[in-house]
Amino acid sequence: MTKAILVAQFLRARAWWRLDSAGASALPVARSVVSLLDAAGYARALPDDDPAIAALDAAGCFTGGIFDPGPQGWTIVREWQLADEASAGPEDLLAHLARAASHHAPAVHMSSLASLAAPAPQVIAIPRQAVPAEERAQTR
Repeated sequence: MTKAILVAQFLRARAWWRLDSAGASALPVARSVVSLLDAAGYARALPDDDPAIAALDAAGCFTGGIFDPGPQGWTIVREWQLADEASAGPEDLLAHLARAASHHAPAVHMSSLASLAAPAPQVIAIPRQAVPAEERAQTR
């Protein structure tokens, strides 16, 4: 499985989490969900030598077969596009994540997630989306 697919899976899971979370009004939540799903689609198509993916890899964000953007990355994704107007595209999200991860490269570990308010990606209790056949073939 490519690192880009791991990023896409993370972003897709966070989009579903956002959809299920209460708090923000419907329009910002919808914008955030659509933006995260758009970013997941964008990331999925990237090669592992893409500068953003390579920076995330260099920062240690791919350990244990999952993508962990670190504490700042979780905050970036959690707040992505919740403003009154859309302000950035999927490539901007990945650039923000890469910058945040590179600033805290030694601290990017699953143990850093304990202090976050968001649930860990393994415990998201949502129905799974159908996985495209080409992605299923890559995971085997």
